[in-house]
Amino acid sequence: MHTLTARTKFTFGDRVKFDSEVQKCNGIGTILAITVEQDGSINYLISVPDAKYLYAGILEDEITLEPAL
Repeated sequence: MHTLTARTKFTFGDRVKFDSEVQKCNGIGTILAITVEQDGSINYLISVPDAKYLYAGILEDEITLEPAL
């Protein structure tokens, strides 16, 4: 079995604000999943309250940490 370690700027459950030029979306939500690609790049899946879907493929540079409610 392998153990993988990845250092990320954000973690599961963090409340964040995002504005993604790549995915053409923005909002405030929480980190639901973190994806580490084969090339080492990291992107996030963000859940936004009252949204009909999740926002995937959001890059770290497109995210800022928001204060908890």
